[in-house]
Amino acid sequence: MTFPTPILVSAFVLAGAALLTLRSAAFAATRRSMVKVRSNRRRPASSVKSNPGL
Repeated sequence: MTFPTPILVSAFVLAGAALLTLRSAAFAATRRSMVKVRSNRRRPASSVKSNPGL
């Protein structure tokens, strides 16, 4: 019964690697969306500063 053990270990290693990959991809996506939100918030502020009459 030593043959199924390496298969189980490799399956767990692959599952862990897949989880880490998904987590890093999700983290990168949230960082991109946060950068977009910050840039969208800065644009109206800069336009208001350039137009002191408003």
